[in-house]
Amino acid sequence: MSVTAQTNLTTRNQLQGIVRDVVTGSVMAEVKVDVHGEELVAAITRHSAERLDLSEGDRVSVLVKATEVMLAKGSQPIAALTTRNQLPGKVTSVVTGSVMAEVEIDVGGDELVAAVTKHSVARLGIAAGDDVVVLIKATEVMLGK
Repeated sequence: MSVTAQTNLTTRNQLQGIVRDVVTGSVMAEVKVDVHGEELVAAITRHSAERLDLSEGDRVSVLVKATEVMLAKGSQPIAALTTRNQLPGKVTSVVTGSVMAEVEIDVGGDELVAAVTKHSVARLGIAAGDDVVVLIKATEVMLGK
């Protein structure tokens, strides 16, 4: 079964991946997804995992709202951080508004967008061409099948 981008959603961050592991607890499930050789973890409800009938080898869409994407300048993951989803990328563009900025990042050939404050972009000096680490909490990752 082929999974394609869900074009009828407002979220622009839509990556394609393959489920590598599903661990189901009494309330929540942890789903590990391979996206271009990088592991992303989604913490979703057990009910959702069962409803989607997720299992190893399934092709899924990984969805993340731009407002839930954090950035760290540089190319190295941050070891002393609880956020497990840390993807290396390169900034392709920065559009700054009066309060917020939209930062587009190339991650393994896919585009991810981070909506962050204008202040943070200026404070970190984020510009096109910079290496960044994309940080996404597992609880903010949605899956589609």
